[in-house]
Amino acid sequence: MKIIDALQSHQPGSRCYQAMTAVVYYAGLRPSEVVMLRPRALQLPDSGWGTVAVTEADVGWDEPGDPKTGNRTTPIPPRLVELLREWIGERDLANDELLFRSSQGNRPSQSNWSRALKRACARARHRRVRAYDFRHACATLMIRARVPLAEAARRLGHSVETLVSTYIGAMDGDDTEANTLIDEALASTRSRIVVRTQGRSGQDAAASG
Repeated sequence: MKIIDALQSHQPGSRCYQAMTAVVYYAGLRPSEVVMLRPRALQLPDSGWGTVAVTEADVGWDEPGDPKTGNRTTPIPPRLVELLREWIGERDLANDELLFRSSQGNRPSQSNWSRALKRACARARHRRVRAYDFRHACATLMIRARVPLAEAARRLGHSVETLVSTYIGAMDGDDTEANTLIDEALASTRSRIVVRTQGRSGQDAAASG
């Protein structure tokens, strides 16, 4: 995604905000969950998909608490696996350390994250977006990829009802594609009906002969 690529700059914290935004986009985590991630929550294989166990969220300023909708484990695609492997390897982070800290060891601030995104959007010539918008983009991507709604909701930490009511716009304009799928199904059904009808006609003719 262009904005994520454009996040890296000469600013010292730019790579941190780039990695955080990638987690929101590719894993669908809430920003409050991202800032409390630790290496122990990640399964990062040498190839293929990994997972992130969402068990903590920021409920104050650097105050860990339970995620808004409870714990969950979310698959993460190879691109994010590779990014996080590099991030942890470069910093030699221990399992219990927080994954994302500033160069001074402080919690990345929402205001600095917002400013980093503003600069990246300008470089990418894209309208301004918030960190949370990348979670919406993840949900939209799953819906358009025809991930079953129950599974998409589970990965995001939502109920199906909340997923549909919040992201129903992602399905706008899908009526043409739906009509095509139904036409294909009906054509297949008509074909089977014709075959069965012809079969019965042949049997009737044989019986009458």
